[in-house]
Amino acid sequence: MLVTGTAEPQETQSYKRHGSSWRFWNASSFVWKKIWSIFWFFKLGKIFFPSYGDRIVQEKFFRTLGEDCRDFFLSMGGVYIKLGQYLGNLSHIFPDSFTESLQDLQDRVPPHPFSEIEERFRSEFGKEIGKVFPDIRNVPEASASTAQVHVASIGGRKVAVKVLYPGIETLIENDLKNIRSFLKRINRYLFRFEYKKIHDEITHLITRETDLQLEADSYDRMRQLFAEEPDYVFPKVIRPFSGKSVLVTEFIEGVKITRAIPVLKGQAKSRPVELLVRAYVLMIFQYRFYHADPHPGNLIYTKDEKLCFIDFGAVGEMNVMKVFALKKIFFCAIAKDYYGVVSGLDDIGALSASADREKLEEVVRYSLEKLGRFVADTDYFRNLSLEQIHTREDRLFLKEINSSLKEIFRMIQIPENFIFLERVLGLLVGITAILDPYRTVLDYGEKPFRALAVGKEGGLEFPLLNEDKNLLSHALSIPGEFYKVLQNINRGRQGIQLREVERHTRKMYVLGHQFLYFGFLVVGIHFGNYYLERGMEIQSWGFFGTSGFFGLILIYSFWKNKLKKKGTPS
Repeated sequence: MLVTGTAEPQETQSYKRHGSSWRFWNASSFVWKKIWSIFWFFKLGKIFFPSYGDRIVQEKFFRTLGEDCRDFFLSMGGVYIKLGQYLGNLSHIFPDSFTESLQDLQDRVPPHPFSEIEERFRSEFGKEIGKVFPDIRNVPEASASTAQVHVASIGGRKVAVKVLYPGIETLIENDLKNIRSFLKRINRYLFRFEYKKIHDEITHLITRETDLQLEADSYDRMRQLFAEEPDYVFPKVIRPFSGKSVLVTEFIEGVKITRAIPVLKGQAKSRPVELLVRAYVLMIFQYRFYHADPHPGNLIYTKDEKLCFIDFGAVGEMNVMKVFALKKIFFCAIAKDYYGVVSGLDDIGALSASADREKLEEVVRYSLEKLGRFVADTDYFRNLSLEQIHTREDRLFLKEINSSLKEIFRMIQIPENFIFLERVLGLLVGITAILDPYRTVLDYGEKPFRALAVGKEGGLEFPLLNEDKNLLSHALSIPGEFYKVLQNINRGRQGIQLREVERHTRKMYVLGHQFLYFGFLVVGIHFGNYYLERGMEIQSWGFFGTSGFFGLILIYSFWKNKLKKKGTPS
């Protein structure tokens, strides 16, 4: 992670102070203490102390909880810092009193002593860092969970020197073992889930961050992909001075994205959010390669209103079929084709073998309808309360379809490579809530997604390749009821009612002919005017005559079908 700003001396820390056993028991005791305090405050405490329901008291509780979590994450370092960064960005879920304290984890992590940085650099290159970078600052510009960044210069160019902490690889390995143990206990005692798959993906992503050569490759790859996008900046890697534990890049001036000016109600959209969301639409749906850790400390908004991405230790990739499946889900959700959404979920591997598809289709319908109502009824998408989410309404719905949350969870499984894509979405939602709490990430994503979907890179081939074809049906104005009949027949859910099908077929036949008549009428008028302006009266009157002929046929068709409609028994 790298952020720009004025570095100040801070109290240093070192990961060499505590062993793995201490870290495990310290983490375990902290987690269970906080679970108990939350349960007491919101469940038992309210019974004995009515004042616990007051807003001021709750705000104080969350502020204390946030400060405790911040201090714990800072003391543990490593993987726990990343967890705190993620929680601190969920301002759309947690109150500001909780998330404000966690913002320190973005760019104020206590640095390690400069002697440790010198040690790591020496082990990488066999040289003293002060001889390679004579003007390097001893006080880091930024410090993060796995490395810290110092400012130096090369040939008059300001550069950022990122160096891994000594022993960070071993620390992460031990922390990941502890996390596996936590996940295993949750799976055994609370609820069943695919904890091994989750742990494997976390392990792959985090251990990748300890190889800065891979990060350098990701910088170069992303710069090439966005070469034609002038609104985005990806720092250049200085290869001769970079290695497995050291990465040197050009230094980008700017501010953390969440320090940009937030928009007020009624104002135009936030430019930083527009740039951020559009970048992820391109990364995921066009390039299929994305930055997997977009917390605010890794997003720099420059003076010339460009967006700079830094810290490519965590990246994700998508294959073509997974991207197609995601497009299918979004297209079908827009078209309210719930069967298509479930089919798309199956395509990405989110459904278990025992999944009840019809029941899931009802869940999808309910969820999308609820989301639509929620967005329509909500003016401020920040610090949302449980009352706004209406969990009681959810329980009633599950009862109606003779299901339970536990059963739904059994039908769903975590698709491969999707854990961190979900995290990215959570971070995007959180940043949007900070800079523009009056709009959702959907408001920002619709325009770039539609532009990509109809562009040459994108996408009209996609709706033509899947069985649902909702967008094509709407574009051709097929009557909605007829389309649903065809869908249900195709899916074996409805018998063929010949009279209904015949009526709709005739309606389509008539509409098709009327459309052709109207087209010939317009073409005749166009070419009639074209030749008339050039003094070619014979040709022009020929086209005008053709236009008039088809105009009369169109009028007759309207009149004839109107009489038939009146004479048709209802």
